[in-house]
Amino acid sequence: MSRTFDVVIIGGGVVGCAVAWYLAHFDLSILLLEKEKDVCCGVSKANTGIL
Repeated sequence: MSRTFDVVIIGGGVVGCAVAWYLAHFDLSILLLEKEKDVCCGVSKANTGIL
């Protein structure tokens, strides 16, 4: 079984959750991927996007 999403967000930290919450207001199907057991584990640690 496959599903299609409008938006895929990688990372369930503060920024990822905020983006998902904001986009949910636009009636989009959103997939939020997080490697931890729950969202916001280790939040605000590395959300600047520096490589």
